[in-house]
Amino acid sequence: MSPESFGQTPPAGWYPDNSVDAPVGQQRYWDGSAWTERTTTAPTGPADQAAVERAPRDGLGLAAFVLGVIGLILVFFIPVGILGTGIVGIIGLILGFLGRGRARRGEATNGRTALWGIILSALAVAISVIAAARLVADPGEADLGEDASQETAPPGAEVVNVFDLEVGDCLTEVQAIEEEILSVETVPCSEPHSEEIYAVVTLPEGDFPGDDAIVTQAEDVCVGEFEGFVGLSYAESVLEFNYAWPLEEGWDAGERGVVCSVSDPDGDTTGTLAGANR
Repeated sequence: MSPESFGQTPPAGWYPDNSVDAPVGQQRYWDGSAWTERTTTAPTGPADQAAVERAPRDGLGLAAFVLGVIGLILVFFIPVGILGTGIVGIIGLILGFLGRGRARRGEATNGRTALWGIILSALAVAISVIAAARLVADPGEADLGEDASQETAPPGAEVVNVFDLEVGDCLTEVQAIEEEILSVETVPCSEPHSEEIYAVVTLPEGDFPGDDAIVTQAEDVCVGEFEGFVGLSYAESVLEFNYAWPLEEGWDAGERGVVCSVSDPDGDTTGTLAGANR
């Protein structure tokens, strides 16, 4: 249609450009009285506007995927990361389902990305729930891999029964004589350590003498063996000694050993204290 087809002066608007050199589909603006120099090939009517293809709305699906990945990374930062993983995972799930809905309606083109966002976010939520439950059950447990801040055992460390210790073995921790000791951790004496075994003595056979009596025997044994290892008597030395002795149950099972260890009250030692003369 053109303005000339009206029986009277046509209203202002866009009309097909019937000029000889006009490209196909071009329209020119009629101002109500004359043609203007304004031309366009863009649709102008409501029906034409509906035909314009809208840009895909892919943001939600992409965001869901990114949040799913972030959630799986955060879970390794314990315990704060566990909460963060759950929150990020839930948000990722919501955005993933919304993005998936857009793809089904034809408003987005990344339906598969949104689906992966849902999967990763759901996995992050599940891991955070499991990790939180285990952390509550055992606060000292580092879930989902080793905690980077957890201390590792020194090279050559070994856990042994206390009555299997031998002279020259070095221990990582000071043991309180009031506690029942079943096993201890040994390390090479070239590593920092708290105690060094300087004597292992077997008590005479017979009935269990009682706790007080056996403690007295253990002390006497360790004091007597001290000078031969350190080079000074216990009374002259600045070093201290500790000992382990069999309880009644161990005595009845045939255990007769007294284990004596020497330590520096100022802190850990590196190397042996044999012949320290101090």
